Amino acid sequence: MLGPSAHIDTFTRDHLPPPEQWPEILLDGFDYPERLNAGVELTDRLVEKGLGDHTALIGNGRRRTYKELSDWTNRLAHALVENYGVEPGNRVLIRSANNPAMVACWLAATKVGAVVVNTMPMLRAGELAKIVDKAEITVALCDTRLMDEMTACAKDSAFLKQVIGFDGTANHDAELDRAALDKPVTFTAVDTGRDDVALLGFTSGTTGVPKATMHFHRDLLIIADAYAREILEVTPDDIFVGSPPLAFTFGLGGLAIFPLRFGAAATLLEQATPPNMIHIIETYKATISFTAPTAYRAMLKAMDEGADLSSLRVAVSAGETLPAPVFEEWTQKTGKPILDGIGATEMLHIFIS
Repeated sequence: MLGPSAHIDTFTRDHLPPPEQWPEILLDGFDYPERLNAGVELTDRLVEKGLGDHTALIGNGRRRTYKELSDWTNRLAHALVENYGVEPGNRVLIRSANNPAMVACWLAATKVGAVVVNTMPMLRAGELAKIVDKAEITVALCDTRLMDEMTACAKDSAFLKQVIGFDGTANHDAELDRAALDKPVTFTAVDTGRDDVALLGFTSGTTGVPKATMHFHRDLLIIADAYAREILEVTPDDIFVGSPPLAFTFGLGGLAIFPLRFGAAATLLEQATPPNMIHIIETYKATISFTAPTAYRAMLKAMDEGADLSSLRVAVSAGETLPAPVFEEWTQKTGKPILDGIGATEMLHIFIS
């Protein structure tokens, strides 16, 4: 049975499947209050726990602490509400590559009670339009470097009314950044219900038109409190690195939700090629990696050529079949097996490891 909702715009709750089509949801061991905002739990709550000075995000040559991330997302949240009229339950599309600004926009939109739809940066206007129409999206936050296809989508859209640019670099020089600049660094987040939809994850559409999978605020925390806590054993000392886009739930979990839930740090790469990942691992001594077998194969070759990847204590593979030779060679060279994860957008993240 669904709990209370803070959504003024009830689109997502109105479009949930009928109860008889729901799976059995077992929440033994996961006790969340009826009112819960995942954006707060992944930012402000860490500051309250004394981790404000810990690094949260590394990207574009800059480190940001949890206090800086909390302040940043709160200023953005003020701007979304006061300048752009975003209301709880509105669907907000985010278009960006992996960078700290995308994470900040996602968290800010979550704090104001919006339902976020993260999208891949290579999508064209027609592909974006299908998502916009399906979710009846009215607001899009877009890295200014990727505006052309987004504005083309909005031009002919019956739903998309506002396309707001943000700076995906470290310069903070775009419309949304300027709107947020002088806002307060504190924000009273919308008191969303744990069963309020927080995220729409679109499937890849391999069997037809992409479908929107609905995930509640509690779901964003459960994947961390189950898989990341119990299997990865994440601590504030961990540094994450990876290649999956934040627009995929594999990337959002592995490079944002998991580290932020436990006060760890995430390194974000817009061009997450194997050489770039290897450079990040060596430079920042990353401890947990999320990528596909192809990258692990490249890392093995780099080790043979002298690369020092000894800081990695966990290597997670997903997205394609993990070949036995890669698994065996990695285990032999590092003394630790690659964790082969099976997940699905419908399940939000890895559910078999």
